[in-house]
Amino acid sequence: MIYFDNASTTKIHPEVLRTYNEILDKYYANPSGMHTFAREVARLQDKAREELLRMLKFRDGKVIFTSGATEANNIAIIGLYETYKNRGNEIIISDYEHPSVREACAYLQQERGAIIHKVPIRFQGGFDFDVFKSLLNDKTILVSVMVVNNEVGDVIDLGKIRDYLKPYPKVIFHSDVTQAMGKLEYHPNAADAYSFSAHKIGGLKGSGALILRNNLQPKPLVYGGGQEEGIRPGTHNAPANIVLAKTVRIAKGNIDNHFNHVYPLKLKLHNFIAQYKDLFVINSLGQSNPYIFNFSLKTIKASIVLNALENRGIYVGTTSSCSAKLHTMSQSVYAISHDEERASNSIRVSFGMENTLEEVDIFCKALIEIIKEYSRE
Repeated sequence: MIYFDNASTTKIHPEVLRTYNEILDKYYANPSGMHTFAREVARLQDKAREELLRMLKFRDGKVIFTSGATEANNIAIIGLYETYKNRGNEIIISDYEHPSVREACAYLQQERGAIIHKVPIRFQGGFDFDVFKSLLNDKTILVSVMVVNNEVGDVIDLGKIRDYLKPYPKVIFHSDVTQAMGKLEYHPNAADAYSFSAHKIGGLKGSGALILRNNLQPKPLVYGGGQEEGIRPGTHNAPANIVLAKTVRIAKGNIDNHFNHVYPLKLKLHNFIAQYKDLFVINSLGQSNPYIFNFSLKTIKASIVLNALENRGIYVGTTSSCSAKLHTMSQSVYAISHDEERASNSIRVSFGMENTLEEVDIFCKALIEIIKEYSRE
């Protein structure tokens, strides 16, 4: 099997799994309890919060444990809007945010009267900072821009966004850093809130966090308890929360090794695809992110190629995994191209530490063979 869908999810790291099993077995008390055993679990959970803030170099912050980035994004977008909507009703996002950001904003627009602005993405220029600057005004309440796009891999400079926000101190800046966490360095204090998931970096599925300034208090989306400062009530998933700190520690400790490992893989694939301008168009132009490579097929449907690759034991992705089962086109590819056919026929290859140059060669050979085979039919 060749697994090239690491942007969707990753194999759990052995050390994370071992520690998780140990915690499950040894520290199973409810950390909200009042007895000594419960307080010990609560202490370990709070220690994990402190370690996360320290590792991420996030000043004056707090950690809200969640089930992942989707929940964290919803708390950040909807919860912060509901709390601070007296400041204004305009939200600015990029045109290729994750569905959990786009759809949370759509909800606020339909149900709460929010005005949503989307900053266009230029195919060769990325995030349009000139348009972004023109959209900022005294009614802007929230800006949410991901640091690494999950479909085409573009990287956005959060520090530059923060510079544009200096004249607007009341604007809250949120960023989904899921595809950057433990992979690429980003400005640790540019935003006021960050969301991420553990399973993208060898961690547990159903585990993540929202990290935000101490003075921010999103309105809860769920009611029924005082956990996580009342922002995210419900019985803590303490083992997952505790091991999240170790997951991030391992990923950040290997960030250079991982980058240097996957870079030649993407370069080899890029150079191969670039040879066949009659068959493919490259959607990932940025060279700074080696983990994700996206291209579109010109002569054959992506669904046909995906099925044929799977029959050969090769697994790749198309759109965001959160949208894949809806059979929609890639919103990110459409954002950079405004071409529905191109966006409907994109393939995302995403690399991890277990991938090899030999696997890239096998993929490239299989891809051409499949296209030739189905072109004859």
